[in-house]
Amino acid sequence: MRIIFTSLLIFTGILSAGAQTTDSLYLMPRPQSVKINDSRFLFTTQFTIGTQGPASRKLTAAVNRFYLQLGKRSGIYFPQEYITASDNNADAQLSVRYSKEVSPQIGVDESYSLSISSTKIALSAATDIGAIRGLETLYQLVAPSGQGYYCPAVEISDSPRFKWRGLMIDVARHFIPFEVLKRNIDAMAIVKMNVLHLHFSDDEGFRVESKTYPKLQKFGSNGQYYTQEQIKELVDYAHDRGIIIVPEFDLPGHCTSILAAYPFLASYPANYKPAKRYNLDTIKNLNSMGFMGIVKLIGTMPTPTIDPTKESTYTFLDNFIKEMSGLFPDAYLHIGADENNGVAWKQNPAIVNYMKTTGIRTTDDLQAYFVKRIYALAKKHHKRLIGWEEAFNPSLPEDVIVQKWKPFGNENLTNNVIKHNNQMIVSSGYYLDMYFPAYIHYLNEPVSENVSPADAEKGVLGGEAAMWSESVDEGNEEIRVWPRAAAIAERLWSAANVKDVDDMYRRLWMLDFELNDRAVEENSNYLKILARWVNDEDITPVKTLANVCTQVKGYKRLAGSMLASGAVKPNLSSPMVYIADVVHSDSETGWFFRQLVASYLSKHDADDLQQLKSQLQRWQNNKVRFNALAANYPYLQQINDLSDQLSDAASIGLQALNGEGNKDDQLKQLQRMEKPLHEVQLAIIPEIEALVAGKLKPQPMAYPLF
Repeated sequence: MRIIFTSLLIFTGILSAGAQTTDSLYLMPRPQSVKINDSRFLFTTQFTIGTQGPASRKLTAAVNRFYLQLGKRSGIYFPQEYITASDNNADAQLSVRYSKEVSPQIGVDESYSLSISSTKIALSAATDIGAIRGLETLYQLVAPSGQGYYCPAVEISDSPRFKWRGLMIDVARHFIPFEVLKRNIDAMAIVKMNVLHLHFSDDEGFRVESKTYPKLQKFGSNGQYYTQEQIKELVDYAHDRGIIIVPEFDLPGHCTSILAAYPFLASYPANYKPAKRYNLDTIKNLNSMGFMGIVKLIGTMPTPTIDPTKESTYTFLDNFIKEMSGLFPDAYLHIGADENNGVAWKQNPAIVNYMKTTGIRTTDDLQAYFVKRIYALAKKHHKRLIGWEEAFNPSLPEDVIVQKWKPFGNENLTNNVIKHNNQMIVSSGYYLDMYFPAYIHYLNEPVSENVSPADAEKGVLGGEAAMWSESVDEGNEEIRVWPRAAAIAERLWSAANVKDVDDMYRRLWMLDFELNDRAVEENSNYLKILARWVNDEDITPVKTLANVCTQVKGYKRLAGSMLASGAVKPNLSSPMVYIADVVHSDSETGWFFRQLVASYLSKHDADDLQQLKSQLQRWQNNKVRFNALAANYPYLQQINDLSDQLSDAASIGLQALNGEGNKDDQLKQLQRMEKPLHEVQLAIIPEIEALVAGKLKPQPMAYPLF
């Protein structure tokens, strides 16, 4: 894709061979202050590193990772075999100086300064974690030239805007293997995220080995869980990169997998086993209700819920929290406390009687009572409690952190939380499972307009990208999270006024190469699924199609799976190998095509015109090769209409460039093509419409949820 559009980038100055400007760098997140000078530092076989500061295992490991990665990138044999704390020569070409070694924690000083001249690189930080952040910036500055690999001469001063910059991964609904989590940690380190929030339990699964309550993994995991040794290794792995791990065990709802192991905790008797939360198979006339009708129905259905009125519940949870607190040494424990409609409690006479005798008026009040009891247990075991926004109530202790997630309906929540002296983490607007393009998340400001700067500083810790896994498994998790999570990482690290979308994408695509080179397997998993469709034959025709498709936005697909009928319905073991499972939420090809269309409509340049025609001809002609493959592969036959649509759209684009055809008819055809096929859409339809109409419409600033 980059090869096709290289000439466009040169014409627009992005790959200028002259003096660099701040905007020509590929840093992500963008530092707070960057000054570029005229010279450059060239890496040679004489390149050495010296560290000056107290002994730090984290820093030593980070310096050696940097050294090895730089060697692989440049192909240069460097003189130091392994760098240790004794390699403290201040005259080394790269000097890493820091004042103290600290444990990863929220609020630790992560600032650093970086000074690069033609002969010296000086990285300075107050802490070893700040130095680790600076090393990531330094690596992103490395670039090739005809003379070798170099860094531009710069002066950088940098620190994060927010203290909490997280990624939540739901490992309960679909199990995400240990090695995949480690790769996500590597990617988080590259973009300076510092919190990995793992949603370990839900109705579909309980994913951590418990030695105190071993039935949890025996009956609640279907054999898919992390051993305690793996958890310890994961914590160490994250800490080495300046990242903490926050475990979430969702209570009192979302707990079928827990009740499958210990049914005495339940609010009503049932044959519990790990499964989706809502069983809609017995509902008559389901399809006639529509999704919003189902949402209303769900609000009246009892769901598996912990009984908060029995002391045996708290004895169990006391022992459980004690064990998990020893396993997860960081300061926080997330208990979920979301989406409990209270129906299971209302239908239990014993619970209703308890509420009457204790003066608890509503199920919301009963939930508040439960949260307060769990708060006391967390406090006992030296943990600070976190809950989703439903946990917030007038009696909530002030040191509980509230995580905002709902996309609408509670505009005053942030002010109310801060007024109550609680702090907040923002995930509203950062739900990756909505499959919005990166710019939607990027432009989502974590601090609401009605919140004063003083209140924001006091009460908004930061934010988290969230990847729920109803439609994610080990094969496509990295495709779904990266590189979009990097846009959220920048929103949480960089200054609030850094919000140029085109520049963000320019840097994001380059960062995506680095993420795949050093961390995730996003691209290889993408190609693996495409290759599976054609038994590893030439995948060029299917890749050409998939590269310009994006999944439908919002929760349309999730709603469709809930409404599915017939003998075969999606379940927890359903394969995620279809085109809607693999395509990215942003089309890189589509983005470059949009830039080319914009350039052509602005200047009507002959070179732009030729590039457009060449690209459209490739898409138009792809149909022939795709059909030849489809003759032997069943899945390609299923999506053949999508391939035809791409060819037809490209034909209309060529007609427009040649001044042929009826514009009204062409626009009507293109409007019909905007309708999804196989739960995906062609990302280049608006741009081809622009070629017909002569005007490129702005990208949508919002998408519907359903």
